[in-house]
Amino acid sequence: MTLGKKGTWAACTFVGFLIVAAGVALDRALGTRLAFTLAALAVATVYLGWSFGLAMPLLRTRVDRIRQPGSFSLTFDDGPDPRNTAEISELLALRDHRATFFVLGAAARRHPELVAKVHDDGHEIAVHGYDHRLLAFSLPSVVRRQVEETEAAVLAATGRPPVRLFRAPHGVRSPWLATTLKRRGYRLCGWDGRIFDTANPGIPTIVARVRHMLAAGAVILLHDGDGSGKGASRRQTVDALPAILDDAEARGLHSIRLSALLSTGEGSSVPPREPPRGRRRSASERETPA
Repeated sequence: MTLGKKGTWAACTFVGFLIVAAGVALDRALGTRLAFTLAALAVATVYLGWSFGLAMPLLRTRVDRIRQPGSFSLTFDDGPDPRNTAEISELLALRDHRATFFVLGAAARRHPELVAKVHDDGHEIAVHGYDHRLLAFSLPSVVRRQVEETEAAVLAATGRPPVRLFRAPHGVRSPWLATTLKRRGYRLCGWDGRIFDTANPGIPTIVARVRHMLAAGAVILLHDGDGSGKGASRRQTVDALPAILDDAEARGLHSIRLSALLSTGEGSSVPPREPPRGRRRSASERETPA
């Protein structure tokens, strides 16, 4: 059984409750007052924080970024979607911006031509899982299968594997998710702030929320598809994108691939950063080590 978003949150909360209840029971049985209760409360807090930590701006504190002057990263989740993905990809390419598309393997398998187009337009393709299941209770074998099946779909569409970046659906993870991904050479990625474009709050609201987040090194999360499988519209996101790019350019900001924004450690499979095509690098950018 695959739990949905609310079901996963409820299940994780229930696990936290059971941990605290076990501490209370031990205190009563052993007459230790609050010792085990407080310890259990701490464990439950760590567990819940770990499970939902990626829903917060994890990149700000846990992932090193190369803050090249004038560069940020637009990222799109839950695609590809024939209603939106090609239009988003084309607009970004025409305005000489590059983005990272965290694709779902099932959608990539249904629409390989869209994956190929995103790749051909100069953007990068990363992994968002195969079917958008939340991974809080998924065993390592399930995580590996989610990654492998998405890799196969992207490889079939483009002739190249995806960049080794992974974003967990809804940012929910298990205690072993990061380790499982690391063994396959993947980096677990979050984002900055909350845009909530999936709630369709209106084009001006989406633009204003992104404007508030725009800064050198920012990672902006938007959506080109609907991971729930219900076919919800992402038209507001598409229509908001020109104004978002206007705001970015007015601030001297240019979207680059996420892998280019992240520092790369020894042995990393993430390709080195590169400047946006069509824009001359400043002296300070040329002197910044990769």
